[in-house]
Amino acid sequence: MKKIGLVGGTGPESTLMYYRELNTRIDRMTGGKQMPEIVIESVDFRRAWEYVSSGRYDLLADYLTEKVNRLKQSGAEVISLTAATMHVVYDEITERTRVPMVSIPRVVCEEVKRRQYRRIGLLGTIFTMEKDYMKKDFLEAGIEVCIPDPADRILIARRIFEELEFGIVKESTLREFQWIIQKMIDSQGIEAVVLGCTELPLILHTDNCPVPCLDSVEIHINELIKRVMTEERKEANRPDPGLSEIVIAGQKIPVDGEEHVAYRRTTHSSDSFGVETRKDFFYDSHDNPVCLVETSQLERNPNTPSGLVIRRKYKYNEDGTIAEQTTSGDNPFGTVTTSRFTYNSRKKVSLEHRFEDSMETGVLSYDYDSHDNPIRVTLSTGDNVIRTTQGIKYTYDVNGRVAYKQMLYHSGDGAMITIQTWYEYDEQGRVVIEKNLRAGAEVPEWRKNFYDGNDRLIKSTRYQGDDLLANEIYEYEFYQ
Repeated sequence: MKKIGLVGGTGPESTLMYYRELNTRIDRMTGGKQMPEIVIESVDFRRAWEYVSSGRYDLLADYLTEKVNRLKQSGAEVISLTAATMHVVYDEITERTRVPMVSIPRVVCEEVKRRQYRRIGLLGTIFTMEKDYMKKDFLEAGIEVCIPDPADRILIARRIFEELEFGIVKESTLREFQWIIQKMIDSQGIEAVVLGCTELPLILHTDNCPVPCLDSVEIHINELIKRVMTEERKEANRPDPGLSEIVIAGQKIPVDGEEHVAYRRTTHSSDSFGVETRKDFFYDSHDNPVCLVETSQLERNPNTPSGLVIRRKYKYNEDGTIAEQTTSGDNPFGTVTTSRFTYNSRKKVSLEHRFEDSMETGVLSYDYDSHDNPIRVTLSTGDNVIRTTQGIKYTYDVNGRVAYKQMLYHSGDGAMITIQTWYEYDEQGRVVIEKNLRAGAEVPEWRKNFYDGNDRLIKSTRYQGDDLLANEIYEYEFYQ
């Protein structure tokens, strides 16, 4: 794994975010087996900002070049600045050091192009919004960049330096930012907003913004991980010759030579009737299940296992989305079902064509809200609508997470089906309580989830009202 070098301290809060996210994500991606080596050269933020505000870009370039050279000498192979504003001297630094750093403006521009936005809003410091260094890549790609009016620019900059730089997040500031973005939608017609300051994601994200947010930190971290993990992923995506078959409850299931089984998640479930069920999900390196093996038995007669094997194969697009999914073993007739997917500009499925043994059986169309959650799904065959979701309504909490969901289905025979779901989260944003109430039910069915230090689900307990329905224990095994 390549060694990471970060020029940090501009400001401290975003540097902490980079350090935490790089460690946490790579640890999770490697199944808890490896964490990155990271070297940080932390600058004096006051000194760096004085150079910026006084226009002494020559001194700023000298200062940051010294930091980058130190990272290079430490053996860092993937090097980057951790603040968009410091990219005002990015070209000078790369010319002096000959280090191909990972540019924030460049990787964000690539993401905007991938999503096919033609007009974006840019928020950040005064310098980021008014100078050309953050806009150059967008303009060269034919993307229009819009910025707030002068008074709003001053307000945004003040909130960044007086609050967000110190980790202070206020509800009143969020409302101010939301109002500014809405004005840009109404007056300039922006399709999305780029968070061009590494502190802005502390307060803004797609779930609380009137248009999709492109988090420059998130996009930048994703690219850093991609660069760091390049060789690791090449090795991981080679099929493991030692895993030629899966053996579960005496069943031997061959592994297709084209597939790579990256890890297994096993669920042990026992319900109040004494029925024990084991489900083994085998996942590929894209975190999609390629095989499900289910075995059930009565506690009083452990020698009578029943088996179910479901296989799935995937074809992927270049951006990692699923182009085609083929499923077998999920029905008693031996039918092979296939789904082919079309995506919108935000990488959400817009159309799904379904087939059974090569014969098309229907088309699903999907509509989404501004939070990219589905609000309508329509299944049709020919000119006849079979089933339409009349509406899915969401209520979001202060952090932009779904707190409540109501689904109203109108089936082909005219019946209405209603499902209500409530969610509760822990401090890490993981769902810990999920309650479901179906039409006609007097009490909800709900579950409580437990996680390990790697954010993996390890236990889930299901209830119907106060009555225990089942305990589920999760185990993981990762393959080389």
